[in-house]
Amino acid sequence: MERTEALLIGDLREGDMAALAILVEKYKRLVYRVAIQITKNHEDANDVMQDTFLKVHESIHGFRNESAFETWLYRIVVNHATNVVKRRERRRESPLSAASETEIRQEFKRKVDLANNPHLNAEKKELQKWVTEAVNSLPLKHRTVVLLHEFEGLTHAEIASILNCSEGTVRSRLHYARKKLRAFLRRYVDACELPLKKGFRDGQPPPTPPS
Repeated sequence: MERTEALLIGDLREGDMAALAILVEKYKRLVYRVAIQITKNHEDANDVMQDTFLKVHESIHGFRNESAFETWLYRIVVNHATNVVKRRERRRESPLSAASETEIRQEFKRKVDLANNPHLNAEKKELQKWVTEAVNSLPLKHRTVVLLHEFEGLTHAEIASILNCSEGTVRSRLHYARKKLRAFLRRYVDACELPLKKGFRDGQPPPTPPS
């Protein structure tokens, strides 16, 4: 008989490592997805995933069912991933590996699905590049709320609980992030929404994103 999540948590508190293995299998994709979006680096995301489940094992007695287990898990992975990025920035390391950039492009492509627009088919790669540039231009705290709200589907209240801030702060960060994303993407979106504009209709390429 399959154990419920509550039973798995109870068994893990009793030291049952099989229960941890089941929880890892259930949530590893969620944890990795959040980690890669925040860290933008596969190696860091794998480290975050391992640290997250280690923390679950070490801290399960501190989980008091005051929130959903999944919310508690989000809090752990976001904290670990954010700390990784902050340490990396302090060392003045930067960038996005080609592989991690592909992950992020694919996720945003899914959300900004313009694939059925015949005027955009030839420019998909350019659009993906713009969207990746746009989201990566956001400060970490704003990129994080966009990830949790737009991609993970969490409510303002859930995000506030995860980030240990007020719902007003979450709304403010989302507002700022959306404003910055719109500003960054405006030139490309204008070109997409006006396919009959002479230059676009005559086959001229869309504008190139700023470097």
